[in-house]
This record gives sequence, C-alpha cells and structure tokens, in this order.
Amino acid sequence: MSKTTRWTTALLGLLVLVLIGWNLADTDTSPAQTPVNTGEPTYQSEYTTTVVYNPAGGLNYKLVADHVNHFAEQQITWFTRPVATTFDESKVPTWTVKADKAKLTQDKMLYLYGHVQVDSLNDASQLKRITTDNAVVNLVTQDVSSDDEVTLYGTGFNSTGMKMRGNLRNKTAELIEKVKTSYEIQNSQRTP
Repeated sequence: MSKTTRWTTALLGLLVLVLIGWNLADTDTSPAQTPVNTGEPTYQSEYTTTVVYNPAGGLNYKLVADHVNHFAEQQITWFTRPVATTFDESKVPTWTVKADKAKLTQDKMLYLYGHVQVDSLNDASQLKRITTDNAVVNLVTQDVSSDDEVTLYGTGFNSTGMKMRGNLRNKTAELIEKVKTSYEIQNSQRTP
C-alpha cells in the first residue's frame, strides 16, 4: 500500500469517527413537538355504528350516529343524532334511545341532549315511550334519569312530571314532582 493510500484511509477513518462522535453528542435539535390541542378531537367519523358486547359475549347495546368526535385526553365521545339500541340477555332489542346530541364518558354514561325520546321495542311493555329535553342513561345498568320535565306514554295513559328515575331493563319509570296523569278509559259498545 502506498503512503498516500494509508494517509487517505486514516484521514477518512478519522473523519468517520468525528462524525459518529458529533452525532452521538448532538442534543436533540429537532423542533419541539407542538402540544396536542385538547380542543381538537383525536378522531372524527361520519355515519358510525358501534356495537358493544357484555363480558359473557352477549350483545349489550348498539350506538349509531351521524357524526362522532372522540377526545382521547378527556376520554369523552360526542355523537350527533345518536340512536342507541339496548338488548336483553337473549340478544333481543328492547329499547331505542334517540337525541339531538349525546356525550359518552369512559364509565359508560350516556348524556343525552335535545329532543330525547326513549321507545320500547317490546309489545308486552306497559311503558311505550319517554320524552324529555335531557337525560342520562347508564349503558351498563340501564338506569335512566332526567331532571327536566318528562312525559311517559303507556298503554292507556300518559303522565308528566318534573323529574324521572327508572330502569330500562326492569321497564320501570318513576316521575317525581308535580306529576299529572291522564287515563284513557275504554268503553265497550253494547249491541242490543
């Protein structure tokens, strides 16, 4: 090997070592990551269907919405025009819950806002429909409540009250404060 080749190889080796050392010693000079804007959703979706199963593998509820915004940091999901359908242990649909908007929290609480309507899908149920402006449904226990004026529609009656507590699974609803009820009395026609 010639002297020139040795010097060139040594110089290139030294240059490589300097570059490696410089790279290892270099602090992170990349621009700092911009902080996540918590006002912006983590993801958005249009015309979404969410199906949730219970721990035993049975269908628990289905939630359909025109628009969904999920905020991971707050662990909240907002739905536009949601329709939730609950199911019994036999996977038979029992209730539909509709509203203008809804907020689902991590603990499976569904907060419903605007034109809330809960309809029974079971013909045998005496309670057919619940309407109010705002309500809360626990999607695990199916407890339902509202602190706004509520109207219950049933077989042969309708009732209005200022608050309500109930359970969709048990097909119960209790009106609280200033309750007014109207009954429809069926007259049977007699033929002579």
